[in-house]
Amino acid sequence: MPLNPKDQQKFVELLKKLHMAVNSGNVEITMQAMPKLMELHERFPKNVNVLVLIGRGYMAIRNLPKSIEFYRKAIGIMPMEPDINFQYGLALENQNLLDQALDRFDRVLQKQPDNFYAMRHRTSTLDGLGRRQEAYEGYVEIVEKFKDAELDDNQLNALAITAAAFAPDYTDPRESLEGLEERIEATNDPDLLRAGSIQLARLHKLFDEHDEAFGWYERGKAVDRDDWDCEKHSANIDELIRCWSGGHEIPFSQAKNIDASRLVFIVGMPRSGTSLTEQMLSQLKDIEPGGEMNVIDAQIHRSEKAAMRHSKPLPVSPHLYTQPVIDSMSKDAMKAYNKVHRRKSITDKQPYNYLLVPMIAHILPGAKIIHCTRDPLDCCFSNYTTAFTQLHMQTHDQYWLGRYFADYERVMDAWHQLPEVEMIDLPYEELVRDAEGQMRRVVEFIGHEWDDSILRFHESERKVITASRDQVKKKLYTSSIAKYAPYEHRLDELKRGLEEGRARGIGGKDA
Repeated sequence: MPLNPKDQQKFVELLKKLHMAVNSGNVEITMQAMPKLMELHERFPKNVNVLVLIGRGYMAIRNLPKSIEFYRKAIGIMPMEPDINFQYGLALENQNLLDQALDRFDRVLQKQPDNFYAMRHRTSTLDGLGRRQEAYEGYVEIVEKFKDAELDDNQLNALAITAAAFAPDYTDPRESLEGLEERIEATNDPDLLRAGSIQLARLHKLFDEHDEAFGWYERGKAVDRDDWDCEKHSANIDELIRCWSGGHEIPFSQAKNIDASRLVFIVGMPRSGTSLTEQMLSQLKDIEPGGEMNVIDAQIHRSEKAAMRHSKPLPVSPHLYTQPVIDSMSKDAMKAYNKVHRRKSITDKQPYNYLLVPMIAHILPGAKIIHCTRDPLDCCFSNYTTAFTQLHMQTHDQYWLGRYFADYERVMDAWHQLPEVEMIDLPYEELVRDAEGQMRRVVEFIGHEWDDSILRFHESERKVITASRDQVKKKLYTSSIAKYAPYEHRLDELKRGLEEGRARGIGGKDA
């Protein structure tokens, strides 16, 4: 039903305020605006302006799946609108759904062939897809087409970071490095710093300038740095361990027609080898890779609340997990996995499922769990120097990261003591040194037959959308072992966090 003129004016004014909030660049302000936007969506479910603004809001707070969901709804209403296609493409690109993103940027360019940003993101998407020569040709086309144009700061920033991305293969690394540093210092643009810091660190490493590289890692992580309460997180881990190891006798699923023996969960800290492990197992014809699925955390009882910002709810209330609830969780989870495949084994490599290992064992008895481990300093250094597409706030401060890793060790030690958990450890260092020996052990554990194609995983055409997408396309290499070594003198806060976290016992008492 159409609004009367007075209500229409109120709607327009509210939308303007919400637009300003979403585009403020402040995550807190954007998060405050989202409930009101969702209220508007309930009232006007087909309003394209509302749908697009929700999509943009979710992208600003790094909830990319939800962002994509709402952009998809908007595109369903206005499929040829260039601006919506462009924003949709950005969300897809950030989620590493690069084939789909490329299609969106091509659609924009069909309507607007001189759209600078669509050309630029088409170039970065092609590069991400491994079509590097095409990507560079696209960059050259941009430079040539706009060589006489008066470009603004955003466009100059885009060219600087693109030039750096093509060094040293196509552009001069020192020249690209200095050009990008100049743009960051001139504009102090947070988006440029967030993405550019990784490129600058990479280029400084080419010249063995490790202190300069580490300085850019620090500056990049500072962009999105927000509150993270180490003590509160540790206390929540205490509650999690008590819930599932404290003799509460949480029941096991008795749901009928549930065969969880074909489910394989690959868990561990991010950057511990989970993507590599799934890529290798996916070469077996009887295994269907699911990627990073959110099936298990979706089963956590809706009454559970996140203990703090930038964290997800955890199952810490044993009284909520009754037999009917567990059976319902089992059915819902299996329904989701059956959508991947109804007969084959399925891998779910959501690394944060490490927190939910006993819940998996209770709702899906018979499921196998592969726990990927890695040297603490290497794993933490890799987390600290990776620009994740979603906010993992514990990775934005060395001390926080050390404390978080110690809590991860503590929770995994607890799960290893549970007889109902069928789990095997897979050390990253041993995997890259002896791939066949380690993977034969894993394949036997999950009940499959060995196939030499596992060792040719890098030849697979399968798309990987996580931060490890480049690594899993290469042959195994050992250069990631002790990668932290040139920077160890800069890791004192990380070591302090590890030490203090390991000294902390259950309830905050010293071990």
